[in-house]
Amino acid sequence: MPLDRDSKTPLYLQLYQLLKDSYLPKSGNQQQLLSIRRMAQTMNVSKTTVEQAYDQLLAEGYVYTVPGSGYFFKALKAWPTASPKTPAIPVSTPPKPVTYDFRYGATQLLKPSWNAWKKAVRDALRQAEANPVSYPDAQGLPALRQRLTTFLRTTRGVRCQPDQIVITNGAKEGLALLLSILPAGTLGIENPGYRGLPALASAAGKATVALPVTTQGVSLTAIKAAQPQFVYTTPAHQFPLGYVLPIAQRLELLQWAAAESRLIIEDDYDSEYRYHTQPLPALQSVAMADQVAYLGTFAKGIDPTLRMGYLVLPVHLVAVYHRQYQYRSAMVAGLLQQAMVAYFDSGAYYRHISRSRSLNRRKYQRLTQLLATTDRIQPIATGAGLQLVVRIPGIAQKALLAALTAADIRIYPLDSNWQAMPSHDYYLLGFTAVSLADLEVAIPRLIAVCDQLGH
Repeated sequence: MPLDRDSKTPLYLQLYQLLKDSYLPKSGNQQQLLSIRRMAQTMNVSKTTVEQAYDQLLAEGYVYTVPGSGYFFKALKAWPTASPKTPAIPVSTPPKPVTYDFRYGATQLLKPSWNAWKKAVRDALRQAEANPVSYPDAQGLPALRQRLTTFLRTTRGVRCQPDQIVITNGAKEGLALLLSILPAGTLGIENPGYRGLPALASAAGKATVALPVTTQGVSLTAIKAAQPQFVYTTPAHQFPLGYVLPIAQRLELLQWAAAESRLIIEDDYDSEYRYHTQPLPALQSVAMADQVAYLGTFAKGIDPTLRMGYLVLPVHLVAVYHRQYQYRSAMVAGLLQQAMVAYFDSGAYYRHISRSRSLNRRKYQRLTQLLATTDRIQPIATGAGLQLVVRIPGIAQKALLAALTAADIRIYPLDSNWQAMPSHDYYLLGFTAVSLADLEVAIPRLIAVCDQLGH
């Protein structure tokens, strides 16, 4: 087969591949290649090209040389045949983009906060240039953990030392790390709740049991009946329904955990966003028996793509963590951690939380005002959070979603978050990425679609 001189593939690589493809394994190890000179004449190429092709075969172990005799193919039992057809890789098709997307987790970029973050990154770059450092501490930069200790104590009442904190690349990764150092046992999870938790627990060798959620938060009756070794809960603002675990139930939960030597995993994912009262103190702040692990994230404070969170370990798990992860590397780049230190030191993080809470309070209030104009949509309004769960009864889910897509709107069914869902008419509206102006368009349009389908 002649070589393709118009191809971008070098001639020596074409020759190398041609020789590999021409080898006959059944001929044994005496199958000799043409001499370099004769191969060059046969293929009408330079001797250098042949030498490069032969050297490549030799380097990869396909051929061997006999001094004075030339090159021979090795008798390889598993000589590669023609490449089989590559199996098709399943490709998930992203949904059609819409103008009004109520996706939870997305945020609206706040220019003052973003500018302050860019300055913090520049400061971190200058510091790295002036004082080059080695790999950051696996738990996270000591300076960031120190700042975080102060922040959590003053804003959430969390009592901890920097040595208890692990900087993670998100709350979910922090939970995965925590589950990996816990002994065998069952994890109680809120239902409805985060849809990825059963898979996350299974990967860590933990079984799960669903714990129903009431208007008072996770059911303590169900917890005591199931007796899980660990309980994952979102007490400040239950995800997704939004209910708050009152102080009496919090104390009862902690009392049970202390008496039964159980661990509570508190995910404080959006506790800053209460719109009628001050944020509630963390469950960890009233724990007296070292029975709470605490999870948080900076993502909603700046941008979800930052992927930076933290895990506050109970004191009794710190040694276990070090023993199991003594050789691990930091989960977040040192540069980003240093930028976060600068963001704290300038006061920008505190200002951003205040700015973001003020904006999202206005969005929440306007969203609930607009929804109050119809009886077809029933919101579960709790005065907090970055999302709102609504019930839209009497309309088939498939028809509703299709009609909303046609109207350039997307809302999210809770089916995958809710085991044994009572009815398939609950939806999640994440409103933080939708501007106030867009709410004025999207919600009346949503109501109009529901009115049309509900007749």
